Amino acid sequence: MQQYLKQFATSKWFDAIGVILVVSIAISAGYLNTRLEKYVDWGPWTSLVPFGIISVINVGISMLSTRFTGKLSNWGNYLGIINTILSGVIDFILGNKAAIITYPITFFIYTFAIKKWKDSHEGIPNTMTASQKYLIGTIITIVAFTISSVANYVGFNGHMTFLSTLTTIVFAFSLIANLFNALKLDTQWPFWMVYNIVQLLKAFTQGNFANVGKYIFYIINAIGALLFWKDKEQA
Repeated sequence: MQQYLKQFATSKWFDAIGVILVVSIAISAGYLNTRLEKYVDWGPWTSLVPFGIISVINVGISMLSTRFTGKLSNWGNYLGIINTILSGVIDFILGNKAAIITYPITFFIYTFAIKKWKDSHEGIPNTMTASQKYLIGTIITIVAFTISSVANYVGFNGHMTFLSTLTTIVFAFSLIANLFNALKLDTQWPFWMVYNIVQLLKAFTQGNFANVGKYIFYIINAIGALLFWKDKEQA
């Protein structure tokens, strides 16, 4: 089973399947023909902006970023920067007012990740002892939840509803995973699993069953990537 999961995480065929899956979901949700004017009125030019097409392309970039990272390729971080910029703009337009604070944080983490990965051995994750990982993990978790809480509190003007609270938790887990990724440590993958499980439950709760398949794919990918990174650590 472990061998199949590792093959899943590193296969080029599953790269294509993953992109097709998430793009198909986005299209089936009715995003493709959406124009920017549906969400904001910034002038007549908004009717010309293919917001749906941009969103669908961004979804594909997000999938490829995840897949390349799982294969220990720095391209995952480069694509992550593009995805962060597009996702931040899209989320802000869709009503996530904290996006103007949270996404720049993720952007800077990715720029740090690119440099850190360049300075490390290509195709091999960095290693730490269990006690070092525990210490750093504790610090990162405290910092991530603090930053996420403050950023979302400010972004939502102090109105902490169920949605803003959920956004705070989700961003905190993504922040933890991204910080571990910047350090090129395999510890990121369990946090990505938790993040995707939360997103999966959110999709069930919202009745957004189209996204269920996407997050199941991401969860399996995180498990396979963790096993692959573990192998590379021992090589």
